[in-house]
Amino acid sequence: RPHSLSACLISHHNSNQRMSHLKHKIDLAHARTIAETVAREAGVLVLEAFRKPREASVVTDKSVASIDLVTETDKAAEKLIMERLRASFPDHEFMGEEESSANGGYTLTDAPTWICDPIDGTTNFVHRNPEISVSIGLALNKEPVVGVVFDPCRDELYSAAQGLGATLNGKPISVDKEGQTMSQIVVSTNIGYMRDEGTRRHITVTLDNLMKAGLRGMRMVGSACNSIVSVAVGRTSCFFEQGPHPWDVCAGAVIVREAGGVVMDMSGAALDLCSRKYLVASSQAVASLILPCIAEPPKIK
Repeated sequence: RPHSLSACLISHHNSNQRMSHLKHKIDLAHARTIAETVAREAGVLVLEAFRKPREASVVTDKSVASIDLVTETDKAAEKLIMERLRASFPDHEFMGEEESSANGGYTLTDAPTWICDPIDGTTNFVHRNPEISVSIGLALNKEPVVGVVFDPCRDELYSAAQGLGATLNGKPISVDKEGQTMSQIVVSTNIGYMRDEGTRRHITVTLDNLMKAGLRGMRMVGSACNSIVSVAVGRTSCFFEQGPHPWDVCAGAVIVREAGGVVMDMSGAALDLCSRKYLVASSQAVASLILPCIAEPPKIK
């Protein structure tokens, strides 16, 4: 959803991350465990609603021509997530998709900040497409350090913390190491709610470039979080998209990095959580294959 980004200026990766952890007294392993528990609890709520008839999903906001949706379940899940996290981390900052929408924007500072999406893939949820997830990330100095993505329909819990590795349901995961050429890799993206001429051109030209370059396959599942963890577990080799927000990327960025992949701006620059232009890949080499194919995206107002 559209948000003001004027207060969301990102610096490059802070080399003093470890000292910052000490300064803020953050136990990343503990934070990861709490996030896992909360994500599963929210996932139960989401799955219970998902299993009800489609007509039971009350769409309470259609802010962009009935394309960008929010349901009562989004709001209930975010309320649960925020209450649990605030109880465990009262000194931290918090950023949730629905709360940010209601407030008309968001601000990301250097303070420890929990960045959450109660249902990534709300349109899928409304249409009872199972490509949905709960995403809970923690950023410090505007860099992702803890990430949990829970896919309730598949009962898949992806989890990572900086320096502690990435897991799927408790088992270590790794990005795909075999795909090194265009003919060996599968790439994903999404067509979001932005439908202006510049965005349409960016998407169509980019897809055409990838097809002409001999890409093995292209996928769109309608969930940035699920697309990102798909790279982390080796199901795809790259995901890129213009339009997502920090809550779509923060958690997944940690998981991909800890699984051996790379996360960056869609231009190839360092990751900027608020740029709304992201690319994740199994390796820098794969990213280098995809970046030249991405057409210049329009600036997001």
